[in-house]
Amino acid sequence: MSISKDIPDELVNKQLLSILGYEEIRHSQILSRFLSFVVEKKLLKREDEIKEYTIGVKGLGKPSDFNPQLDASVRIHAGRLRKVLQQYYTGPGKSDIVLIDIPKGSYIPVFVNRDSGNENGIPIAEKHTEISTSGHVASANGHSKPVIAVLPFHNLSSDHSKEYFVTGLGEQLSTDLARFQNISVISYYSTHNYNAAMIDLHEMKKSINVDYVLMGSVRFINELVRLNVQLVLSENGQIVFTETYSRHLAPENIFDIQEEITGEILNVIADDNGIIAMNNALASPLTKTENLSIQEAIYKYFDYTTDYNSQKFESTINSLEIAVAVEPHNALALALLSSLYMFDYCTKKELDTLLLQKAFELAQAAVRLDPHCQHAQKALAWGLLLYNKKEKSLEVIERCIKLNPKASSITSLMALAYIYLGEYTQGFKWLLETIHLNPVIHVSSKFALCLYYFQTGNYRESLRWIERLNGLETPLFTITRVALLGKVHKKKLAKDNNITELEKDTLTRLGAIS
Repeated sequence: MSISKDIPDELVNKQLLSILGYEEIRHSQILSRFLSFVVEKKLLKREDEIKEYTIGVKGLGKPSDFNPQLDASVRIHAGRLRKVLQQYYTGPGKSDIVLIDIPKGSYIPVFVNRDSGNENGIPIAEKHTEISTSGHVASANGHSKPVIAVLPFHNLSSDHSKEYFVTGLGEQLSTDLARFQNISVISYYSTHNYNAAMIDLHEMKKSINVDYVLMGSVRFINELVRLNVQLVLSENGQIVFTETYSRHLAPENIFDIQEEITGEILNVIADDNGIIAMNNALASPLTKTENLSIQEAIYKYFDYTTDYNSQKFESTINSLEIAVAVEPHNALALALLSSLYMFDYCTKKELDTLLLQKAFELAQAAVRLDPHCQHAQKALAWGLLLYNKKEKSLEVIERCIKLNPKASSITSLMALAYIYLGEYTQGFKWLLETIHLNPVIHVSSKFALCLYYFQTGNYRESLRWIERLNGLETPLFTITRVALLGKVHKKKLAKDNNITELEKDTLTRLGAIS
């Protein structure tokens, strides 16, 4: 058996990065930090620091008064980590040469050369027969999400007193990126030792299977901070996004600026209609429906919601129906299909209660599968709204926004929901927030602003916003426009037999129909 001392540190570090790229680890900052901490201390020959208290305080960020006797969280996370390592080595890591193991009864990792096996001549992973190989593997079903890593930003100025600002940018971007469901993020704790100027992107892609790298530099000039950001494809080094942000810096606004800049970057690259989603959406023919992977179907949805082009609707809904049939436990796919059914329900001339019921059941199932899926909470909020369950809908709207307030596309839909429910002040507040995050105003924001100004009696401003929908036609939009024209020209709107009950109820609530 070849253990620890016979394996070069470089190979151990490479193996660590490979494990950190595994989806079950990648989605958990706690497990990423736990594993990175104990491996790093082992390689530095500081095994005396690999204890329950030091792991909790220095590895997982617990307060200095952390008491392992009263708080069992380190032991619990160690058990989780052991299971995930077993899962990894019976899945994507089954052919890896170097094995990282954390034996029970200890937190000190053991590094094993797989070619040498263990004391029984059996590789460690093969001993764990109780672990099912059906656990999720990022590429097993052909629908893995694109993976992004945030590298440390470089301070190119001579002023190093604000190094915490530079470090904080990387940490904040990595943390907030992990809130978006359409991408996977490598833990910043595992990439903070990379040098962006020296990194071999192709080698990085091979070692941790990363698709995109976000990197940049910072300069401080007197009271000015200038940030250059690049999003790069690891496959070929192609720059797919670059931007420069300049702000006046003062001690009292340094964290506000960090929050503002990260919010703008995230919306450009990671939102549903951001660069990464569109880059992947355009990689697949929009008309293709046979043998369509789940991830392709999801990106077709994102592409559809950029302009709600009716010609894309049938193809998108068919693709998601296939995706849900293939993988009925994919919360995101269920949630997106639910949203399309609800949009179809709201825009038809005749109410289809069976369609609404189907959409609501999908939303409930998605939330049960993954309560942290923001799209699932969004669908559930709208389902409750359409069933006139105001209080419950408001609770879910708040929960949905809290999951990721920087996702402007979803937050704008929640702002519209607030306004539909008569919570105009709250809705308008979140509308302003989404516009601040992303100057490219979403369709939902435009219609929400139309309804907001309708309610305030500013009919000309309301009409101006609905006319910005760029020809997007639904019965609801049409009747709202007719109502506004009537208000603007001071003519009483007649009750049209073609107006659905839902549309009539909406316009009555807004005061368009007396």
